[in-house]
Amino acid sequence: MDTVGWDPRAGNVVDLLHALGNCLTGTNETWARKFAPRIDNIAALFEGGPLASRYRQVPPVVRGRAVPVVAAATTPPEDLFRLLAPRHRDLLLAEDVEVRRLVPADLPQVLRLDDWHHPPLRVRPPNPGRERRRQLHEVLTRHAPPQERVPFEVRPSDTETYQQIGAVLASADPARYRPTRPGNTHWSNWPMSGAL
Repeated sequence: MDTVGWDPRAGNVVDLLHALGNCLTGTNETWARKFAPRIDNIAALFEGGPLASRYRQVPPVVRGRAVPVVAAATTPPEDLFRLLAPRHRDLLLAEDVEVRRLVPADLPQVLRLDDWHHPPLRVRPPNPGRERRRQLHEVLTRHAPPQERVPFEVRPSDTETYQQIGAVLASADPARYRPTRPGNTHWSNWPMSGAL
């Protein structure tokens, strides 16, 4: 998984790669991650450093390339960097060579998704209080029309997207991914997006 966003702790736009599997490169673990800062001139962009709120209106440099962006001096970092994604997506996301540092070169790519329907997931360890709330939620919503029912807790395995991705991985057949819901992974659908 490839996620790009403003990370105030790193003081940069960070491309965060997650790899899950049983044959990852350079580890015996079943998951690995890699952080890659993307803005080369972050110190030059904001008065008082990247946590300040005054954008100096100089172009950010991404992988050695200046990328002009039109934004007011008062634009916060996360909003400024959101403006880069539509036109400079390829500069921000991982290149194949970066992905292959985590995933074996001979492992074929079966499916690549740039947009999918992603539900809000709330997966937490079991506890008696939450189980009582879930039961109450079911009692209160059982007579609602199906299109108005909201699940108490959604797990990835409950969703069409992840069920179909699982079918693709199990069969190595990308045709098994046939979404019926429109993609919603654009940052504007997620209020906290753009900030890692």
